[in-house]
This record gives sequence, C-alpha cells and structure tokens, in this order.
Amino acid sequence: MIYFLISIIGILLTVAIVIGIHEFSHFITARMLGVKVLRFSIGFGKKLFSWRDKKDTEYVVALIPLGGYVKMLDEGEGDVSKHDLPFAYNRQPFYKKFLIVLAGPISNLICAIFFYWLIFIIGFITPKPLIGKVDPGSIAAQAGLKANSEIIGIDTHETLLWPAIFLRIVAHAGDHDQLTITVKQDHRIQTHTLNLANWVMDKLSPDPLGSLGLHPYTPPIPLIIGTMKQNSPATLSKLQINDKLIAINQKKLKNWDELIKIIEAHPQKTLIFSIERQGKILETPVKIGYQFSGFFQQEGFLGIGPQIKWPKDFFKTIQYGPGKALIKAWEEVVHFTYFNFMLIGKLVVGKISLQSLGGPITIFESAGDALNSGILSFLGFLAFISVSIGILNLLPIPGLDGSHLFIQLIEASTGKALPEKFLIALYRLGFLFILFIMVQAFINDILRL
Repeated sequence: MIYFLISIIGILLTVAIVIGIHEFSHFITARMLGVKVLRFSIGFGKKLFSWRDKKDTEYVVALIPLGGYVKMLDEGEGDVSKHDLPFAYNRQPFYKKFLIVLAGPISNLICAIFFYWLIFIIGFITPKPLIGKVDPGSIAAQAGLKANSEIIGIDTHETLLWPAIFLRIVAHAGDHDQLTITVKQDHRIQTHTLNLANWVMDKLSPDPLGSLGLHPYTPPIPLIIGTMKQNSPATLSKLQINDKLIAINQKKLKNWDELIKIIEAHPQKTLIFSIERQGKILETPVKIGYQFSGFFQQEGFLGIGPQIKWPKDFFKTIQYGPGKALIKAWEEVVHFTYFNFMLIGKLVVGKISLQSLGGPITIFESAGDALNSGILSFLGFLAFISVSIGILNLLPIPGLDGSHLFIQLIEASTGKALPEKFLIALYRLGFLFILFIMVQAFINDILRL
C-alpha cells in the first residue's frame, strides 16, 4: 500500500512539475507580452477546484492529469469586446505569438538541465558497466565479448554509465548494421564488432542489452538472510538474520531470484520455509505480506534481503563542482534530445514497433519506482520526462506547440493566414493521430501487466 501511495505522489508531482512548468511558461510569457489569459489549467476534464485572480484569469486543476493548457483571449474562439481587442492573441505580431508558443518546450529543456545539474552537484554512486554474463551463441558471444569486461565505449562514444550504453545500443535498432563495443579487461583495451543483421528485440518489452546476449554483472547472492526491514512481514515471523534458506513448501531453492518470484506470487499466503540455523534444519510458517506493484497490481512482499559482497572498486562516485556540473547537465540534455529524435524517427519509418510505446500505466510505474528509489532517481526521471515533453511538443503535429510554430512561420513568410477550414481539418487530423497513439500506448501497458 505504501508503494502504491508513493507512486500516486510520484505521478502527481511529475504532472505538477513538468506539465505545470510547461504551461506556466506559456502563461507568464503571454502575460509579459500583453496577452490576456482566460484560463490556466493543469489536467483535462471535470474541474476539481478553481479560483480567479485580479486579472480575471481562471486557474483550474482538472480530473485527468494527462497534460494541461492555457486559454488566451482570441477572436477565433469567441466574441471579444472592443476594449480587449489589443490584448487578444490573434491581434499580436508574429514574434509575440511565436515566443508564447515556444516558451513551453524551451522551459522543459531548461528544467531538465537544472535537474541534471542538481544530480551532478549532489553526486551519486554508480556501478561500473561490467559485463557479468554473455549468453552462449548470442551476438555478443560471436563477437568475442567475455564476462568481467568493463564497457568503456560504444562506437566512437565514451560510455561511463549503463544509461549511456543503452542509448547507444538503441541507436542501432532496426538498422541491421554493425555495432562496436570497446571493453577493458585486465588493463587491456579491446574493440569488438557485433553483427546486427539478425538482431531482434522483443516489440512489447524491448531489452537492448539482453537481446544481444549481454547481462550486467551481479555478485553471487547466497541464500542467506542479510537484512530485514523494520515492521515488515518478516519481522512477524520466526525468521532471523543469517538464516540459510533451503526450501519453500518442500521445494528446494536454487537462487535468490527464484525465492523472490515465489514470494511475489503468493501475496497474503502462508508458506512453509525450510531453513538452516546453527547447523540445524528447521521448518517455520511464514505469512507473506503484499504491496502494490504497477497499476493496482498486488504482489507478495516479505522484507528480507541477501548478504551481498561486491568486488573491490566496483562502484565509482560521480560528483562535480557547479561549473563542471552545468557542462555535464547540458551534455545529458543534448544526448537525451538526440535519443528522443532518434526514437521518433525510427518509429516513423517502422524500425521500432509502436508496441514499444509506454502509456499512462508505464509512466505511473516509472514515477513510483523513481520516487521509491530516492530523490536522485526521481530528479533523473523528471529530467528525462522534461526532455521528452519538450521535444514532443516541438514536433509539427497538429494540436501540439510545434504545429503552431510551423503554421506561424508559414503565415509570416507568405503574409497570409491559412484558411480556417484547412486549419480545422488539420487539427481534427492531429487529434485523431494523438488519440491513436494514446490508445496504442494504453493497450501496450495492459499487455505488459
């Protein structure tokens, strides 16, 4: 239940921050340039609550937190009094309208830089991108990659973190070309070329690394209880720290992953644990608790953790001063901007399936996971979403900011307004396209449950 509540808080904070900043930038720019704003809304649909300021702008928080909008005074949307005509959006010069529309996406990109800057200022500890396992016969194995090698580069790009590695691998999706991976092992540096002619990723749940046959390093995890969360179901049982787990319901356990799967599959059930304690084999009933994972999905929870011994020098600390952190934050936004445009391009030409799209459930889960993982993870999530929202809104899709910018550029260059009937048809087409994408993404989410 706590996980679910934190997930709700996570998605509400995400909407309030990312969408709120986007729409507020439209709003404040319009105000500064002398355009009257009628309504500022976070969310769509039924009003949950609203209020008005001294300039008669209505502020709304609506039921469906999938976006927001700023409604400005415009002759195209209703009658405007003679007194208010100078404040109507449609009466403004090109540069004012252009800046008002551009303010939203640009603010998202600036916020992403700020979030990444905070992350690099605070600093974080991260594992080195060490290969733990290479599947026999896989594309990676055929290229000669081996376990215990540290990935230091993809193609011509230095990659110090796993996210950068994923990004560079995904850049090859659907191209059926070659990928080069540079690794370091025993102080030797080698470059391996992977043939991607037959590379296939799962359409619904793509795994760039695993589909190549590569798996990140994880140390051996003995079936010994090393940690126990306070007030968890485990503390209500007779399990103790240092107990060796032998079997559950007479089924011998092979590894910790199998243990977790059994626990998750039995919420609110009592299981018989066979354990070894001080050389004696004991059996004890254990009542499994539960937590919400994903969108109203219940899974078993016990609250125990293993004893893990990480190799020496496996982790590294990433932290910079204010100036260097700003440079690194800028680089991250540039990288993720490229990543977004690359993904959109591959979706358009069919190199990446529409089944890979994530919808509201995926965003809900991601926001919850990020917030549950700590403030730095949540800041990273906000930064990534901010970049994605900013780039998406720059696309010339009717109904998005990019289409308004594109139309304004056409009208400014020709000196003529586009026909109203044409614009209405264009926006209807855009609405249908966006609806199709949202429905597809929601279907994908349901199939992943």
